[in-house]
Amino acid sequence: MTATVVPFHSSPEPTFVPERVPAPEVKPCAVDTAEDFATLRDRARELLAKGSYRRAAAAYRQAARVATAANEGDLADAARCGRCAAETELGNGTKVMPELRRILLGSEVDDNCWLASYTLARAHELEGQIRKALFYARLSHHHSAYVQRPGLAGLSHNLLGNLLVAEGREADAAAEYRTALHDAKDSPPTWVAGAETNLGYCLLVGAVRSKGLRRGRMREGLRLIYRSIRTFRREGAVQYSMLPHLDLCFAHLELRRPATARRHGERALAMAKQYDDSATIKNSLYLLGHVALMEGDSETARQYFGELGGRFYPDQTGLTDVLMSLDLRQVVNLRA
Repeated sequence: MTATVVPFHSSPEPTFVPERVPAPEVKPCAVDTAEDFATLRDRARELLAKGSYRRAAAAYRQAARVATAANEGDLADAARCGRCAAETELGNGTKVMPELRRILLGSEVDDNCWLASYTLARAHELEGQIRKALFYARLSHHHSAYVQRPGLAGLSHNLLGNLLVAEGREADAAAEYRTALHDAKDSPPTWVAGAETNLGYCLLVGAVRSKGLRRGRMREGLRLIYRSIRTFRREGAVQYSMLPHLDLCFAHLELRRPATARRHGERALAMAKQYDDSATIKNSLYLLGHVALMEGDSETARQYFGELGGRFYPDQTGLTDVLMSLDLRQVVNLRA
């Protein structure tokens, strides 16, 4: 599982307009073509932001064809990067990596270089190749300094945070998330909420793993996560509240509030099954099993741990008994 990744307009294609090559005056249709491209691009961005990745990829593909026909190579590359971003979220990151590397090495437009490197980082992240992902994420941050558009540096910092938290470096990740939020001027509310969720999780983990539960850090983490859920609900992006609910299940379990933990864990599990997020299903089942144990309900705990073993570890006999007797919450990384 990765940390919360909310489309900036990705996800991760942001709303920017690369510098256009002036259309020759002998082409009276150039304005119409540009309008057609803009319409397709804006539709693709909207679909990407809503998580409709297949439709977004199709719209970007059409936009790239329009730009290519108008000899707008930079715009065509921007559309191709957007399509690759959508394909990456569909699990096709390895297939689009060569095209992204071609754009990264061949483009003179910093916007496109930023987007290509950012998407490459995201693709390697989803493949579990964290070191390669960190390389491209840092490269995207380098390019963001040359793009005349606020917000891109924040996106790169957020992605760096995601990669660091996957390595269990929550303190370093928290610093990246704070910087991302500091650079989030004019960013979409849902994206800000995603970064707040990620920072909140790091604070919760830091509070739990420190000697003695650090209440101040825990309170700040809870405040950020609850606020992100309200934002997702208000913006009609409820699907992104899946991880925040999982985080709240973890936090309230540590605070020994099993009823509240169960409520959030059940919401996270229901959404994970609805959106077929296997990592969240696995983590939800694990936490809910421990919630049931805290409530003294061994039968329900066995059901959750049994489903966990049956779904993800069918060859490991006796796993349910192990989980019933061994608490691994202190070493489990909900973002790994």
